[in-house]
Amino acid sequence: MLTPAERDYFDQERARHEAGYLAGKTAQQQSGFGLCSSAWERLRRPIVEHIHKGGTFLDIGCANGWLMESVVDWAGEWGFSIEAFGLDISEELVNLARQRLPRWRDRFFVGNALLWEPPVCFDFVRVEWVYVPAALRCEFVERLLDRFLVPGGKLILCSYGSSRVEGERAQLLLEQLKTWGFQTTQVEDALCPEHGFVITHTVTVEGRSLRK
Repeated sequence: MLTPAERDYFDQERARHEAGYLAGKTAQQQSGFGLCSSAWERLRRPIVEHIHKGGTFLDIGCANGWLMESVVDWAGEWGFSIEAFGLDISEELVNLARQRLPRWRDRFFVGNALLWEPPVCFDFVRVEWVYVPAALRCEFVERLLDRFLVPGGKLILCSYGSSRVEGERAQLLLEQLKTWGFQTTQVEDALCPEHGFVITHTVTVEGRSLRK
């Protein structure tokens, strides 16, 4: 059960993403990305660096499905066949994804990953921990590891920052994950070419928590 404050958090996040993404004119903008196509590939390709074989991929916070398409294409360049699925808290965004990608219509789900029960487990799951309040993030990561992944599957945890010098920085996740006792095995980043700070930060968390 969610507290009133937690419900407010999710309601505000849903409303914020719907307002921003549904106003977008391009597939990238409807996926929350305002830069050009080459920047999209450079700043989102770190995700596919964590994929080492064919299998199933769940994008939590999938919006219009653009990242799912990209991951399938990029992994395919390396000979890996990926079956992509998407989950989003917004029914409106999932409806948009289903309209864009009717061939994947049955692969999109509406739900809050903190509460939703997946119908199957996946080889790869991509997520951002800002999808839940800070006090719930350790529990959230543990739940995804326990309930969403096949044995040996990979949780790809992402943090995105602004490309502007004055903008918000990507959160570096390793120290907090270590504090919580999770096992991390791979880090892939994309840097701002002009200033060298991290814009995209991705970490693989494998298996179950090592917490005592």
